[in-house]
Amino acid sequence: MSTSGSPYPVYQSTCGWTDTPSLRRTHPRLKGAQTCDAVIIGAGYTGIAIAKQLASQMPELDIRILEAETIGSGSPGRNSGFVLEHAFTAASTATAGALYEHYKTTQDEMRATVFQGAYTPEARIFKGAATQRGEKKLVALAQLLEKSGQPFEWMGYDRMRSITGSRYYRAGLNLPGNSLVNPYALISNLAHSLQKQITLYEESPATRLSRGASDKWFIATPEGSLQAPMVFLANNAFATSLGIGNAYSVKIFTYAGVTPPLPPDLFAALAPEGHWGLLPAHRLGSTLRTTDDGRLLIRGFYGYEHEDNDSTRGYLEQSLFSRFPELRHYGLEKWWGGTTSLTANGAPLWGQFEKGLFASIGCNGVGILKGTLLGKQLANLATGQPSMDVQRLMGRPGWMPPEPIRHIGFNMVSAVERRLAGAER
Repeated sequence: MSTSGSPYPVYQSTCGWTDTPSLRRTHPRLKGAQTCDAVIIGAGYTGIAIAKQLASQMPELDIRILEAETIGSGSPGRNSGFVLEHAFTAASTATAGALYEHYKTTQDEMRATVFQGAYTPEARIFKGAATQRGEKKLVALAQLLEKSGQPFEWMGYDRMRSITGSRYYRAGLNLPGNSLVNPYALISNLAHSLQKQITLYEESPATRLSRGASDKWFIATPEGSLQAPMVFLANNAFATSLGIGNAYSVKIFTYAGVTPPLPPDLFAALAPEGHWGLLPAHRLGSTLRTTDDGRLLIRGFYGYEHEDNDSTRGYLEQSLFSRFPELRHYGLEKWWGGTTSLTANGAPLWGQFEKGLFASIGCNGVGILKGTLLGKQLANLATGQPSMDVQRLMGRPGWMPPEPIRHIGFNMVSAVERRLAGAER
Protein backbone atom coordinates (compact mmCIF):
# COMPACT_ATOMS: atom_id res chain seq x y z
CA MET A 1 0.00 0.00 0.00
CA SER A 2 1.17 3.54 -0.70
CA THR A 3 1.90 5.42 2.49
CA SER A 4 2.06 9.01 3.67
CA GLY A 5 3.68 10.54 6.77
CA SER A 6 4.82 9.29 10.16
CA PRO A 7 2.91 6.48 11.94
CA TYR A 8 2.58 8.59 15.11
CA PRO A 9 3.29 12.12 16.40
CA VAL A 10 6.34 13.17 18.37
CA TYR A 11 5.22 15.78 20.90
CA GLN A 12 7.42 18.56 22.25
CA SER A 13 5.95 18.46 25.75
CA THR A 14 3.92 16.22 28.03
CA CYS A 15 0.35 17.22 28.73
CA GLY A 16 -0.91 18.77 31.93
CA TRP A 17 -3.22 15.95 32.95
CA THR A 18 -0.54 13.82 34.60
CA ASP A 19 3.14 13.88 35.53
CA THR A 20 5.81 12.38 33.31
CA PRO A 21 6.57 9.27 35.45
CA SER A 22 2.94 8.17 35.04
CA LEU A 23 3.49 7.90 31.28
CA ARG A 24 6.07 5.12 31.53
CA ARG A 25 5.41 1.91 29.65
CA THR A 26 3.36 -0.66 31.60
CA HIS A 27 2.70 -3.12 28.76
CA PRO A 28 5.30 -4.98 26.68
CA ARG A 29 6.55 -4.02 23.24
CA LEU A 30 5.73 -6.41 20.42
CA LYS A 31 8.78 -8.54 19.68
CA GLY A 32 9.25 -11.28 17.12
CA ALA A 33 6.88 -12.69 14.51
CA GLN A 34 3.48 -13.76 15.84
CA THR A 35 0.01 -14.66 14.60
CA CYS A 36 -3.44 -13.92 16.03
CA ASP A 37 -7.08 -13.54 15.04
CA ALA A 38 -7.45 -9.76 15.01
CA VAL A 39 -5.16 -6.72 15.22
CA ILE A 40 -6.29 -3.25 16.24
CA ILE A 41 -3.90 -0.40 15.41
CA GLY A 42 -4.35 2.37 17.97
CA ALA A 43 -5.26 2.10 21.67
CA GLY A 44 -7.45 5.18 21.87
CA TYR A 45 -11.18 5.33 22.51
CA THR A 46 -12.03 3.78 19.14
CA GLY A 47 -9.41 1.04 19.25
CA ILE A 48 -10.25 -0.06 22.78
CA ALA A 49 -13.97 -0.07 21.94
CA ILE A 50 -13.29 -2.30 18.93
CA ALA A 51 -11.26 -4.72 21.02
CA LYS A 52 -13.75 -4.91 23.89
CA GLN A 53 -16.71 -5.44 21.56
CA LEU A 54 -14.88 -8.11 19.53
CA ALA A 55 -14.02 -9.94 22.75
CA SER A 56 -17.60 -9.82 23.98
CA GLN A 57 -18.99 -11.03 20.64
CA MET A 58 -16.38 -13.75 20.08
CA PRO A 59 -14.62 -14.72 23.34
CA GLU A 60 -12.44 -17.29 21.59
CA LEU A 61 -10.58 -14.67 19.51
CA ASP A 62 -6.91 -13.86 20.15
CA ILE A 63 -6.96 -10.06 19.91
CA ARG A 64 -3.90 -7.79 19.85
CA ILE A 65 -3.73 -3.99 20.11
CA LEU A 66 -0.73 -2.02 18.85
CA GLU A 67 -0.20 1.36 20.52
CA ALA A 68 2.53 3.57 19.06
CA GLU A 69 3.16 5.40 22.34
CA THR A 70 2.27 4.61 25.96
CA ILE A 71 -1.32 4.65 27.15
CA GLY A 72 -2.42 8.22 27.78
CA SER A 73 0.62 9.96 26.34
CA GLY A 74 -0.98 10.39 22.91
CA SER A 75 -4.10 12.19 21.73
CA PRO A 76 -6.63 10.27 23.91
CA GLY A 77 -4.93 11.60 27.06
CA ARG A 78 -4.24 15.10 25.69
CA ASN A 79 -7.72 16.40 24.92
CA SER A 80 -9.70 18.78 27.10
CA GLY A 81 -11.90 16.09 28.63
CA PHE A 82 -15.39 16.91 27.33
CA VAL A 83 -17.70 13.89 27.03
CA LEU A 84 -20.40 15.17 24.68
CA GLU A 85 -23.63 13.31 24.08
CA HIS A 86 -25.22 16.20 22.18
CA ALA A 87 -25.00 15.77 18.40
CA PHE A 88 -24.06 19.16 16.95
CA THR A 89 -23.48 17.80 13.43
CA ALA A 90 -25.28 15.05 11.57
CA ALA A 91 -26.55 14.19 8.11
CA SER A 92 -29.95 15.75 8.95
CA THR A 93 -32.03 17.08 11.83
CA ALA A 94 -33.71 13.71 12.24
CA THR A 95 -30.42 11.83 12.35
CA ALA A 96 -29.06 14.34 14.89
CA GLY A 97 -31.76 13.16 17.28
CA ALA A 98 -30.91 9.52 16.62
CA LEU A 99 -27.20 10.18 17.15
CA TYR A 100 -27.95 11.95 20.42
CA GLU A 101 -29.67 8.80 21.68
CA HIS A 102 -26.70 6.65 20.59
CA TYR A 103 -24.23 8.98 22.32
CA LYS A 104 -26.36 9.11 25.45
CA THR A 105 -26.46 5.31 25.68
CA THR A 106 -22.70 5.14 25.10
CA GLN A 107 -22.02 7.62 27.91
CA ASP A 108 -24.35 5.76 30.27
CA GLU A 109 -22.37 2.57 29.63
CA MET A 110 -19.04 4.32 30.19
CA ARG A 111 -20.28 6.09 33.31
CA ALA A 112 -21.23 2.73 34.82
CA THR A 113 -17.90 1.05 34.03
CA VAL A 114 -14.91 3.37 33.55
CA PHE A 115 -15.74 6.86 34.89
CA GLN A 116 -14.60 6.13 38.45
CA GLY A 117 -11.64 8.34 39.38
CA ALA A 118 -11.83 10.21 36.06
CA TYR A 119 -15.18 11.99 36.34
CA THR A 120 -15.92 15.50 37.64
CA PRO A 121 -19.36 15.25 39.31
CA GLU A 122 -22.07 17.85 38.70
CA ALA A 123 -20.09 19.89 36.18
CA ARG A 124 -22.08 22.24 33.97
CA ILE A 125 -21.30 22.07 30.22
CA PHE A 126 -22.43 24.86 27.90
CA LYS A 127 -21.74 26.75 24.70
CA GLY A 128 -20.66 30.36 25.10
CA ALA A 129 -20.78 33.34 22.72
CA ALA A 130 -18.68 36.47 23.12
CA THR A 131 -19.78 38.26 19.93
CA GLN A 132 -22.97 39.05 18.05
CA ARG A 133 -21.91 36.62 15.32
CA GLY A 134 -21.34 33.95 17.94
CA GLU A 135 -24.75 34.62 19.45
CA LYS A 136 -26.35 34.06 16.03
CA LYS A 137 -24.59 30.71 15.81
CA LEU A 138 -26.05 29.75 19.17
CA VAL A 139 -29.53 30.68 17.95
CA ALA A 140 -29.06 28.41 14.93
CA LEU A 141 -27.75 25.60 17.15
CA ALA A 142 -30.69 26.00 19.52
CA GLN A 143 -33.05 25.54 16.58
CA LEU A 144 -31.27 22.30 15.59
CA LEU A 145 -31.36 21.00 19.17
CA GLU A 146 -35.04 21.82 19.56
CA LYS A 147 -36.03 20.16 16.28
CA SER A 148 -33.97 17.04 17.04
CA GLY A 149 -35.22 16.67 20.62
CA GLN A 150 -31.94 17.43 22.39
CA PRO A 151 -32.17 19.27 25.73
CA PHE A 152 -30.79 22.78 26.17
CA GLU A 153 -31.40 26.02 28.07
CA TRP A 154 -30.69 29.53 26.80
CA MET A 155 -28.53 31.64 29.13
CA GLY A 156 -28.09 35.39 29.00
CA TYR A 157 -25.22 37.64 30.05
CA ASP A 158 -26.03 37.64 33.77
CA ARG A 159 -26.35 33.86 33.90
CA MET A 160 -23.04 33.37 32.08
CA ARG A 161 -21.31 35.72 34.49
CA SER A 162 -22.77 33.95 37.53
CA ILE A 163 -21.34 30.63 36.30
CA THR A 164 -17.90 31.72 35.07
CA GLY A 165 -17.24 34.91 37.05
CA SER A 166 -16.36 36.57 33.72
CA ARG A 167 -17.92 39.56 31.96
CA TYR A 168 -16.69 38.30 28.60
CA TYR A 169 -19.68 36.29 27.34
CA ARG A 170 -22.94 37.66 25.95
CA ALA A 171 -24.97 34.45 25.95
CA GLY A 172 -24.78 30.70 26.21
CA LEU A 173 -26.58 27.39 25.74
CA ASN A 174 -26.63 25.09 28.75
CA LEU A 175 -26.28 21.47 27.59
CA PRO A 176 -27.43 19.07 30.32
CA GLY A 177 -26.22 15.48 30.36
CA ASN A 178 -22.65 16.06 29.17
CA SER A 179 -19.61 15.45 31.37
CA LEU A 180 -16.11 16.57 32.23
CA VAL A 181 -13.37 13.98 32.77
CA ASN A 182 -9.64 13.74 33.18
CA PRO A 183 -8.89 12.14 29.78
CA TYR A 184 -5.64 10.53 30.93
CA ALA A 185 -7.45 8.82 33.81
CA LEU A 186 -10.31 7.77 31.53
CA ILE A 187 -8.15 6.17 28.82
CA SER A 188 -6.10 4.47 31.56
CA ASN A 189 -9.30 3.04 33.07
CA LEU A 190 -10.33 1.76 29.66
CA ALA A 191 -6.97 0.06 29.11
CA HIS A 192 -7.27 -1.63 32.50
CA SER A 193 -10.77 -2.89 31.62
CA LEU A 194 -9.65 -5.01 28.64
CA GLN A 195 -10.69 -8.65 28.71
CA LYS A 196 -8.11 -11.40 29.20
CA GLN A 197 -8.00 -12.49 25.55
CA ILE A 198 -6.82 -9.01 24.53
CA THR A 199 -3.07 -8.31 24.52
CA LEU A 200 -1.98 -4.68 24.48
CA TYR A 201 1.47 -3.65 23.24
CA GLU A 202 2.88 -0.19 23.93
CA GLU A 203 5.64 1.63 22.03
CA SER A 204 4.87 -0.63 19.07
CA PRO A 205 3.87 1.57 16.12
CA ALA A 206 2.61 -0.17 12.99
CA THR A 207 5.09 0.81 10.30
CA ARG A 208 3.87 -1.33 7.41
CA LEU A 209 0.62 -3.00 6.40
CA SER A 210 0.34 -5.47 3.55
CA ARG A 211 -1.67 -8.45 2.41
CA GLY A 212 0.11 -11.64 3.39
CA ALA A 213 -0.38 -15.27 2.44
CA SER A 214 -3.65 -17.18 2.97
CA ASP A 215 -5.76 -13.99 3.13
CA LYS A 216 -3.91 -12.78 6.20
CA TRP A 217 -2.72 -9.26 6.80
CA PHE A 218 0.90 -8.57 7.75
CA ILE A 219 1.65 -5.73 10.17
CA ALA A 220 5.24 -4.76 10.91
CA THR A 221 6.52 -2.87 13.98
CA PRO A 222 10.10 -1.81 14.79
CA GLU A 223 10.78 -5.00 16.78
CA GLY A 224 8.20 -7.52 15.56
CA SER A 225 5.28 -8.40 13.33
CA LEU A 226 1.78 -9.82 13.45
CA GLN A 227 -0.28 -11.76 10.94
CA ALA A 228 -4.08 -11.89 11.25
CA PRO A 229 -7.14 -12.28 9.03
CA MET A 230 -8.71 -9.12 10.49
CA VAL A 231 -7.10 -5.70 10.92
CA PHE A 232 -8.77 -2.58 12.31
CA LEU A 233 -7.25 0.87 11.79
CA ALA A 234 -8.14 3.10 14.74
CA ASN A 235 -5.22 5.53 14.54
CA ASN A 236 -7.19 8.35 12.90
CA ALA A 237 -5.28 10.46 10.37
CA PHE A 238 -2.11 8.47 11.04
CA ALA A 239 -3.74 5.66 9.06
CA THR A 240 -2.41 7.51 6.02
CA SER A 241 1.05 6.22 6.97
CA LEU A 242 -0.35 2.76 6.22
CA GLY A 243 -1.99 3.76 2.95
CA ILE A 244 -5.57 4.42 4.09
CA GLY A 245 -7.53 7.66 4.10
CA ASN A 246 -5.08 10.16 2.63
CA ALA A 247 -7.73 11.62 0.30
CA TYR A 248 -10.24 12.12 3.10
CA SER A 249 -8.54 13.17 6.33
CA VAL A 250 -5.84 15.48 7.60
CA LYS A 251 -3.87 15.74 10.86
CA ILE A 252 -4.48 18.92 12.81
CA PHE A 253 -2.68 19.96 15.99
CA THR A 254 -4.69 21.73 18.66
CA TYR A 255 -3.21 23.31 21.77
CA ALA A 256 -4.11 23.55 25.42
CA GLY A 257 -2.64 25.16 28.50
CA VAL A 258 -3.42 25.02 32.19
CA THR A 259 -2.81 27.46 35.02
CA PRO A 260 -1.05 26.46 38.23
CA PRO A 261 -3.39 25.53 41.10
CA LEU A 262 -5.15 28.77 41.98
CA PRO A 263 -5.78 30.15 45.48
CA PRO A 264 -9.11 28.77 46.75
CA ASP A 265 -10.76 32.19 46.92
CA LEU A 266 -9.73 33.05 43.36
CA PHE A 267 -10.86 29.68 42.01
CA ALA A 268 -14.20 30.10 43.79
CA ALA A 269 -14.62 33.47 42.06
CA LEU A 270 -14.08 31.76 38.67
CA ALA A 271 -16.49 28.94 39.48
CA PRO A 272 -19.13 30.44 41.82
CA GLU A 273 -21.59 27.59 41.16
CA GLY A 274 -19.11 24.74 40.82
CA HIS A 275 -17.16 23.16 37.99
CA TRP A 276 -17.94 24.17 34.42
CA GLY A 277 -16.82 23.62 30.84
CA LEU A 278 -17.34 26.10 28.01
CA LEU A 279 -17.41 25.22 24.32
CA PRO A 280 -17.01 28.12 21.87
CA ALA A 281 -19.78 29.29 19.57
CA HIS A 282 -17.30 29.33 16.68
CA ARG A 283 -15.27 26.28 15.77
CA LEU A 284 -11.99 28.24 15.98
CA GLY A 285 -12.89 29.76 19.31
CA SER A 286 -11.37 28.94 22.69
CA THR A 287 -12.58 26.09 24.90
CA LEU A 288 -12.26 26.57 28.67
CA ARG A 289 -12.92 24.43 31.73
CA THR A 290 -12.13 24.08 35.39
CA THR A 291 -10.21 21.08 36.74
CA ASP A 292 -10.62 19.06 39.92
CA ASP A 293 -7.36 20.39 41.38
CA GLY A 294 -8.38 24.06 41.13
CA ARG A 295 -6.93 25.10 37.77
CA LEU A 296 -8.33 26.66 34.63
CA LEU A 297 -7.63 25.04 31.26
CA ILE A 298 -7.86 26.73 27.88
CA ARG A 299 -7.72 25.10 24.46
CA GLY A 300 -7.48 26.89 21.14
CA PHE A 301 -5.45 27.55 17.98
CA TYR A 302 -4.68 25.05 15.26
CA GLY A 303 -1.60 23.87 13.39
CA TYR A 304 -1.46 21.97 10.11
CA GLU A 305 0.27 18.56 10.21
CA HIS A 306 2.99 19.66 12.68
CA GLU A 307 3.31 21.06 16.19
CA ASP A 308 4.08 24.76 16.66
CA ASN A 309 6.75 26.20 18.95
CA ASP A 310 6.56 27.81 22.38
CA SER A 311 5.02 31.00 20.98
CA THR A 312 1.72 29.12 21.23
CA ARG A 313 1.81 29.65 25.00
CA GLY A 314 1.61 33.41 24.39
CA TYR A 315 -1.45 33.06 22.15
CA LEU A 316 -3.22 30.88 24.70
CA GLU A 317 -2.40 33.27 27.53
CA GLN A 318 -3.65 36.25 25.53
CA SER A 319 -7.02 34.53 25.08
CA LEU A 320 -7.13 33.50 28.74
CA PHE A 321 -6.31 36.99 30.06
CA SER A 322 -8.91 38.66 27.83
CA ARG A 323 -11.54 36.59 29.64
CA PHE A 324 -9.95 36.53 33.09
CA PRO A 325 -7.62 39.52 33.59
CA GLU A 326 -7.11 38.48 37.22
CA LEU A 327 -5.04 35.50 36.01
CA ARG A 328 -2.23 37.66 34.57
CA HIS A 329 -0.22 37.08 37.75
CA TYR A 330 -0.46 33.31 37.30
CA GLY A 331 -0.25 32.61 33.59
CA LEU A 332 -0.05 29.06 32.25
CA GLU A 333 2.04 26.51 34.10
CA LYS A 334 2.02 24.06 31.17
CA TRP A 335 0.99 24.01 27.53
CA TRP A 336 0.90 21.11 25.09
CA GLY A 337 -0.26 20.04 21.66
CA GLY A 338 -2.40 17.13 20.56
CA THR A 339 -3.56 15.78 17.23
CA THR A 340 -7.04 15.35 15.87
CA SER A 341 -8.22 14.00 12.54
CA LEU A 342 -10.44 16.24 10.43
CA THR A 343 -12.47 15.34 7.38
CA ALA A 344 -13.79 17.91 4.94
CA ASN A 345 -17.40 17.76 6.13
CA GLY A 346 -17.09 16.18 9.59
CA ALA A 347 -18.24 12.73 8.47
CA PRO A 348 -16.04 9.76 9.43
CA LEU A 349 -14.24 7.47 7.00
CA TRP A 350 -15.69 4.25 8.37
CA GLY A 351 -16.33 0.67 7.34
CA GLN A 352 -14.75 -2.25 5.50
CA PHE A 353 -12.20 -1.35 2.82
CA GLU A 354 -10.94 -4.76 1.75
CA LYS A 355 -11.51 -8.31 2.90
CA GLY A 356 -10.53 -8.34 6.56
CA LEU A 357 -9.53 -4.64 6.60
CA PHE A 358 -11.68 -2.20 8.60
CA ALA A 359 -11.13 1.42 9.63
CA SER A 360 -12.68 4.28 11.58
CA ILE A 361 -10.96 7.58 10.77
CA GLY A 362 -11.99 11.17 11.45
CA CYS A 363 -13.02 11.92 15.05
CA ASN A 364 -13.15 15.64 14.16
CA GLY A 365 -12.30 16.68 17.71
CA VAL A 366 -15.11 14.86 19.57
CA GLY A 367 -13.54 11.45 19.93
CA ILE A 368 -14.52 10.16 23.38
CA LEU A 369 -18.14 9.20 22.75
CA LYS A 370 -18.08 9.32 18.96
CA GLY A 371 -14.93 7.19 18.78
CA THR A 372 -16.26 4.72 21.32
CA LEU A 373 -19.57 4.38 19.49
CA LEU A 374 -17.94 3.99 16.06
CA GLY A 375 -15.46 1.45 17.39
CA LYS A 376 -18.19 -0.69 18.89
CA GLN A 377 -20.23 -0.53 15.69
CA LEU A 378 -17.20 -1.42 13.55
CA ALA A 379 -16.65 -4.57 15.60
CA ASN A 380 -20.31 -5.46 15.08
CA LEU A 381 -19.91 -4.98 11.33
CA ALA A 382 -16.83 -7.22 11.24
CA THR A 383 -18.52 -10.04 13.17
CA GLY A 384 -21.79 -9.97 11.25
CA GLN A 385 -23.80 -8.46 14.10
CA PRO A 386 -26.39 -5.69 13.58
CA SER A 387 -24.59 -2.35 13.28
CA MET A 388 -25.55 1.29 13.04
CA ASP A 389 -25.97 2.80 9.57
CA VAL A 390 -23.06 5.21 9.98
CA GLN A 391 -23.29 6.75 6.50
CA ARG A 392 -27.01 7.50 6.93
CA LEU A 393 -26.53 9.09 10.35
CA MET A 394 -23.22 10.90 9.85
CA GLY A 395 -22.79 11.13 6.08
CA ARG A 396 -19.77 10.28 3.94
CA PRO A 397 -16.48 12.20 4.13
CA GLY A 398 -15.78 14.66 1.36
CA TRP A 399 -12.74 14.31 -0.89
CA MET A 400 -9.67 16.44 -0.13
CA PRO A 401 -7.26 17.61 -2.85
CA PRO A 402 -3.62 16.46 -2.76
CA GLU A 403 -0.73 18.52 -1.45
CA PRO A 404 0.22 21.32 -1.79
CA ILE A 405 -3.30 22.40 -2.76
CA ARG A 406 -4.70 20.96 0.48
CA HIS A 407 -2.28 22.94 2.65
CA ILE A 408 -2.93 26.14 0.72
CA GLY A 409 -6.67 25.61 1.03
CA PHE A 410 -6.39 24.95 4.75
CA ASN A 411 -4.44 28.18 5.28
CA MET A 412 -6.97 30.19 3.26
CA VAL A 413 -10.00 28.78 5.04
CA SER A 414 -8.31 29.15 8.45
CA ALA A 415 -7.50 32.80 7.77
CA VAL A 416 -11.13 33.54 6.91
CA GLU A 417 -12.46 31.58 9.88
CA ARG A 418 -10.08 33.33 12.28
CA ARG A 419 -11.42 36.69 11.15
CA LEU A 420 -15.00 35.47 11.51
CA ALA A 421 -14.28 34.05 14.98
CA GLY A 422 -13.07 37.43 16.23
CA ALA A 423 -13.33 37.65 20.01
CA GLU A 424 -14.50 34.02 20.24
CA ARG A 425 -10.81 33.15 19.93
